Amino acid sequence: MDRLRNRVPSPGALIAFEAVARQLGFTAAARELGVSQAAASRQVKLLEDDLGVRLFRREGRTVSLTEAGQDLYLAVSSGLGHIAATADGLRARGRGTHLTVATSIAFSAFWLMPRIGAFQASRPSSELHLVTSDTVDDWLADETDIAIAYGDGAWPGRRPQRLFGDEILAVCHPAYVEKHGRPRTVADLLGHTLLQFESEHTSWIGWPRWFELCGVAPDRPLHGPHFTSYTIAMQAARDGQGIALGWRRLVQPMLDDGSMVRVTPGAVVPDNAYYLLIPARKEDDPTVRAFRDWIVAQAALDWR
Repeated sequence: MDRLRNRVPSPGALIAFEAVARQLGFTAAARELGVSQAAASRQVKLLEDDLGVRLFRREGRTVSLTEAGQDLYLAVSSGLGHIAATADGLRARGRGTHLTVATSIAFSAFWLMPRIGAFQASRPSSELHLVTSDTVDDWLADETDIAIAYGDGAWPGRRPQRLFGDEILAVCHPAYVEKHGRPRTVADLLGHTLLQFESEHTSWIGWPRWFELCGVAPDRPLHGPHFTSYTIAMQAARDGQGIALGWRRLVQPMLDDGSMVRVTPGAVVPDNAYYLLIPARKEDDPTVRAFRDWIVAQAALDWR
């Protein structure tokens, strides 16, 4: 440690040097550091004397880095930046953090909640607030740190990051197939009880649009109950009450455990996708970055 202490220049001199090198001026650097120009210049002179090289070319009021100065600036800016980022993370860990995540009720219930425990275990000091709503305004509220939304990626004031797309399948409980038989084609679905979720969002694909995208024109009114909650519609399907449209990202665990089965080979791949929405003011927040990195990694492990 003594040897390292003797080899590393004064921290104060390094911080002053980094500011002058970045600003390419002693006046601006001194203003940033809250010291006089003479004090900033003195720190840099002490550093040059310690290293035995010139770090700046001073030509009138302009300042430029020498080759030695450029080498030192690369090392100092990288080192101090890493120290600052680590310190930010430790401060956040020490005082605890608050993170507000907003998403739809269905995405929260079927995709996020089975996974969120892993994130909370990795950051036990983070206080997670989960806002579940199917209203876009709630996703874009000022208090929201990060949102997970389904759509075309165009949300004002947010920089979207695509998580994944989806696939829409006809699914039901195995008991329904045993009782009513398995439709052999998409058109055969018209003779079955279809659980219909009514959404106000234009990005949502219901049975009429799904049939159209599958190339089937219904020749009769669709038969089956209507729901205003996708979660309740899926529960009705799991209870054997009919066939529902399952968004693959949400129903894959049910397909895996056998509580749902895919009814026909017909499927629709929509143009829209799930996106992370982060306000610009939150992009450098350590907890927001940690959640973003975690959920992106989870998405990469998920069905493609």
